[in-house]
Amino acid sequence: MNFPRFAFNNVRRNARAYFAYFLSSAFMVMIFFSFAVFIFHPAIEGSEMKRMTKAGMQAAEYVIFAFAFFFVLYSISVFLKSRNKEFGLLLMLGAKPGQLNRLVFLENIIIGAGSIVSGIGGGLLLSKLFLLLAARMTDTEELPFYWPVKAALLTTGAFALLFLSISVLTLLFVRKHNVIELLRGSAKPKKEPKASILLALFGMALLAVGYMSLQRDELEPASIFIAAGAGIAGTYFFYSQLSVLFMRLLKRNRAFVWRRTNLLWISELAYKIKDNARILFLITVVTSIASMSTGFVLSLNQETQRLYADNPVSFELNVSEDDDLAADKKAVDAFISERGVNEYSAEEVRQMYVYIEGRRATEAMGNLISASDYAKVSPIWGTPSFEAAEPGNMLLLAPESQSWKNRPAPGDEISLVGSEALFEVTEVGGGKTFNAAVGSPVLVVTDESFDAVRKAVGEDASVSTHIYYNVPAWGQSDTLDSGSQEALIGSEMQRWWRGENQDSSSDRPISGYMNVRSASYLDFKQQVSIFGFIGVFVALMFSLSSASFLYFKLHSELTRDSQMYHSLSKTGLSIGEMKKSATLQIALLFFIPIAVSAIQTFVVLNPILKLMSIQNVTVPVLMTTAAFLAAQTFYFFVVRGRYLSRLKKVMV
Repeated sequence: MNFPRFAFNNVRRNARAYFAYFLSSAFMVMIFFSFAVFIFHPAIEGSEMKRMTKAGMQAAEYVIFAFAFFFVLYSISVFLKSRNKEFGLLLMLGAKPGQLNRLVFLENIIIGAGSIVSGIGGGLLLSKLFLLLAARMTDTEELPFYWPVKAALLTTGAFALLFLSISVLTLLFVRKHNVIELLRGSAKPKKEPKASILLALFGMALLAVGYMSLQRDELEPASIFIAAGAGIAGTYFFYSQLSVLFMRLLKRNRAFVWRRTNLLWISELAYKIKDNARILFLITVVTSIASMSTGFVLSLNQETQRLYADNPVSFELNVSEDDDLAADKKAVDAFISERGVNEYSAEEVRQMYVYIEGRRATEAMGNLISASDYAKVSPIWGTPSFEAAEPGNMLLLAPESQSWKNRPAPGDEISLVGSEALFEVTEVGGGKTFNAAVGSPVLVVTDESFDAVRKAVGEDASVSTHIYYNVPAWGQSDTLDSGSQEALIGSEMQRWWRGENQDSSSDRPISGYMNVRSASYLDFKQQVSIFGFIGVFVALMFSLSSASFLYFKLHSELTRDSQMYHSLSKTGLSIGEMKKSATLQIALLFFIPIAVSAIQTFVVLNPILKLMSIQNVTVPVLMTTAAFLAAQTFYFFVVRGRYLSRLKKVMV
């Protein structure tokens, strides 16, 4: 038997140990290949949205490849540590260290080649389904099947380089200790896990710093980086110190510990948490990143649908120059009439951009309008009426979800930059309809006050005319069909305003700015769908890899656990008690990271999304956590079944 055959037989005999690693590696290759199939598709070149989709897929390729590198490196290092006894036997039989290195290198290459072939083969079989899902979820034209030669070459080259690099790096992990130490393997008794009070307190302080960094009125990049660094470091100390300290405190509860088999699983879990601190930390970080990304996309999609459903304005025209107003209105009226839309209303409102005196511009800027103009749009916005008896009265309309520090309340007096007049806020209004239609503060004053402020500001006054169009036939609904009249005409109107049908984008048919409700909704929905589609597959890959991480660790500890349960079975431990003890340990290892990542996801997303005026964070976080929990539960039962079946064989 030659040396390559010997390496192949080693892989075949250790198929049980290598199964999860091989499956996860092949799945990563398949996802990478599937994204490459989309990127190199002949029909993907064209519109701006397709270029954006391609850019998103390319970014996902980098993420997958980087994660695959660290996943494979970690997996191989775990396998090599679990094979110390095997390496000791080979050295005792006369194998040289160079031959041992060659053996490990060939084994890695065999598994890597199998993963590449299996991943590309599986991706090729599912490529048509992947293209169909990609087209549906990103709302693009259906993409036909083609032979992805470039995608196959890219995938083969990238992962061949990855496995070759890992195979070279893993030679550093092959232990060069003496034969006796290698033969002892994991038989050496483990020291009782200990925790440092100072490090535990330091971990709690880091978690507190990460939390407090996000509880600020204004989030800055520095705060987010501090929160990320402190949170990640604090998570590691949570597993390596705080969890061990908790288990030691739990052991002091004699009434609980000495009940039935509690002593067995509590003692073993204390060792497992300490030994698996790094892997639990890694799984938590990976799951948290995937959960935050998925929850962020779900929140954006939910907010997009809500804004569309609440917006009563079909489209809006904003004209800054009075000389262009008549021509722009005529062009818009002609455009919609040519497309069969004859029944519609248009409310014209003059608005002046103003700043509130004494407040930061980013928090106190809005539009000033007169009472007579406000009466036209008040029924559309669903806001309270304004009947001012005094020129100094003001109605303040502010979006409910807007973060506005020290927002004026009824009875407060405010002044506007450039004007010496004082205004008393008589009422503060708003609502979801106003938020969807306008989305920025509006200050309503009497007609006389509006003219006085405009005159006081003088040439610096920024006054524009907003025309709110409402097409009754289009109505309002929770969702929008991309084939409906509103969607088709809205998309065409937006392209028409942008000048995309002209020779150049500068040759616009109108000078004003247009905001089309349906076009904005569909564009943003498509962008969110792209990231959602990418996030689903990347999160699925992270989830499967996390389960593989735990499987590797449990398998590496299987020999020691088998010996322990075999000895305990001689003293009377039943199979049922063994199952209960092992199941509790495995369950805690599988589900503790999910619980921690759910808390971290909510803590991080809540302030970030509120800064983006998105209030409902709980539902997306719960949906994301439920999805990961369901996947982890499936993996738990699979791993538990395989683990218990091996332990049952050693029970007396």
